[in-house]
Formats: sequence, structure tokens, C-alpha cells
Amino acid sequence: MIQPMKYPGGKGKTYQHIINLMPPHRVYIETHLGGGAVLRNKRPAEHSIGIDADERVVAQWRARTADPPTDTAYPDLELICGRAEEFLARYSFLGDELVYVDPPYHPETRRQPRVYRCDYDVEDHVELLSLLARLPCPVIVSGYAHPLYDELLGGWNQRTFQAKTHTDVRTETLWFNFEPPDQLHDSRHRGDNFRERQTLKRRMERLQDRVRAMDPAERHAFAQWLHDTYPVAPRSISV
Repeated sequence: MIQPMKYPGGKGKTYQHIINLMPPHRVYIETHLGGGAVLRNKRPAEHSIGIDADERVVAQWRARTADPPTDTAYPDLELICGRAEEFLARYSFLGDELVYVDPPYHPETRRQPRVYRCDYDVEDHVELLSLLARLPCPVIVSGYAHPLYDELLGGWNQRTFQAKTHTDVRTETLWFNFEPPDQLHDSRHRGDNFRERQTLKRRMERLQDRVRAMDPAERHAFAQWLHDTYPVAPRSISV
């Protein structure tokens, strides 16, 4: 895993909530990369694209990924320094992408007026959200609730979670343009909190131990039953 990088508004302690909403996808696009906590902790896609307008952020990522140890390499990661809006406007979408967007918080929702080197004003938020509303693929947006988001992302689903800041706990909102999936791209982080995630993890480990303990013929029969009863087929996510 690529080592963490601290960044304002980063999701280093809350990335599970975003990953637990991600449907299967071939290409993963993270438009405001920053420390990239979600990218670093999710199961890699076939191709991943990290975008940030801050050249210092992109330079740090390139330095960290230039020659990583084998066990920390991130396969097929494309890093782009530039504005997310410009990239998304020219990208040729096929529909099997997932776009995760974590822009600077709306100015009216912040406790501090400026914390980003490459900040957004209200017009920037309008431009971004208007573009996202037209994308032909699954999109997840995170931020603090604001009427502008509800207006420009009208009809999108929402989820909320609690996130600890330097001074207190605030409610983050996820907006997404698809129905909650019954198949996840990465199911390793299931659960709404640490205790629930540990419970689910132990339950899965016990099940895996029982399967490993089967003799080969029994294991094959069980695998065949599982495939026949609960077939897993590629799914297209409606947006």
C-alpha cells in the first residue's frame, strides 16, 4: 500500500464509508486526489486515474510511486496534474468507470476560510456539479451538506456519516447517482464502524477456515452449489 499523505479534508479515517458504496468498475477516477486515502485502501481497478490541480500533490505521488517495493506498488495508476473539470469534459466514457469526487468544501460550510492551495469558489462548485450531473457512469461525491449540492444533484441518492475533525465531529454527506449496489467492488471494509467491521471480518475468516478444512471433493461440491445458487455475473450500473 502507498504510504499515507496528510491532506486537508482527507478521508484517512473514513474511507470505508466510500468504498462500501462502490459498485464493480473497470476504471477508477479520483478527481481531487490529495492524500488519496480512498485510492490507497480500495481494491485496485483494472486502470486507476488520480487527478489533482496542485502540482506539489502530484509530485509527491509520483515520487512515492516511482520505485516502490513490490508489496506496495499500485498497478496501472495514471497520475494527472490539472483541473478535474477539464479532464472529465474530454474523457471518453464507456460506462464501466467509477468517478469519486472529493472537492474542497463549499466556502459556506467551512470553519476556516482557506485551507487548500488550489481552492474552489462558489462558481467552481457550480461548474463541477453541473458537469458531474451529466456523466454517463457511476459517480460518488463527498462533502458537507449544502443547498447548492441538493439543487444541482437533484434526484441523486444520499448517505451520511460522522467524521472527526481537528476540533469536533461533523456530518459528511455522500451523493451518488446509482442505487446502492448488492455487489461491491471491494467488500473488505463492510460495516458502519470498527466493531461491526471486526465482527464481519471474523465471521468471514471462520467461514473461510471451514472451507479450507473440506476435502477437495467436498470443497468442489460446495463451490458448485454456491455458483449455481448465487451466480455472479458482470453487472451494468444504471445512472
